[in-house]
Amino acid sequence: MLSSLRQNAIAYFRVNLVLYFFIIMLFLIGVVLGALAVKTLGEEQKAELITYLKVFFQGLQNNQDTGVTTGSLIRQAIYNNIKAVILIWLLGLTVIGVPVILFVVFTRGFVIGFTVGFLVNEYVLRGVLFAAVAVIPHNIFIIPALIITSVSGISFSLLIVKHKLRPHRINLSYECMAYTSMAVLMLGVVIVGGLVEGYVTPVFMKTVTALFAQG
Repeated sequence: MLSSLRQNAIAYFRVNLVLYFFIIMLFLIGVVLGALAVKTLGEEQKAELITYLKVFFQGLQNNQDTGVTTGSLIRQAIYNNIKAVILIWLLGLTVIGVPVILFVVFTRGFVIGFTVGFLVNEYVLRGVLFAAVAVIPHNIFIIPALIITSVSGISFSLLIVKHKLRPHRINLSYECMAYTSMAVLMLGVVIVGGLVEGYVTPVFMKTVTALFAQG
């Protein structure tokens, strides 16, 4: 059974290799443009963001009550990521939803790129360290899940088009079940990512906040 699953997985990735390359490149373009967008910020906008970050770092360092509990943070993180996966899944059920899927992927990359770019631009090496612990742990789970869901969604949309042209060549019901099963699996992955974001990422962030005490 495991051998069969592995063969099916390999076949799936081979068939969708071009789509994976395209989606990953789109995400990376979003990251790069997000980082470059930092340069377009005005001095007033930069000052506001820096002030916010200083308050944020100070609160972490002193373990101040920010009014946000761990439970609420986890719920919000899981909710946001589940919402993204479900949105992509729904868009994949329609051909016209493909551009929106691409936009979601690009936007997620842009946000990450802007966050990392701003921290690095303002705090240099300290910013690299903080960005690493604040962004990487949970996104190790979330970004691959969103990419896989996006590729599956676009692939299914293309199958809908092919089915209309050759209705007897494609079992659309079976493909829809497989697509939905993949989305459900990715929901599980983003839930894990939300738990990491709520429990693990804050711990890493607190260990490096002392570096910003003098910032």
